[in-house]
Amino acid sequence: MMVLHPLPRVNEISVDVDDDPRAMYFTQAKYGVFIRMALILTLLELV
Repeated sequence: MMVLHPLPRVNEISVDVDDDPRAMYFTQAKYGVFIRMALILTLLELV
């Protein structure tokens, strides 16, 4: 099971979970940046 979270986390998930390979919230946040960049470029018609 993957652990996802929209971040920032405030006392909801222990920092000990960060080392677990199932903790995907940092990857989730990284992919979210790429999605937002693509949406902004599309809305501005720069693509």
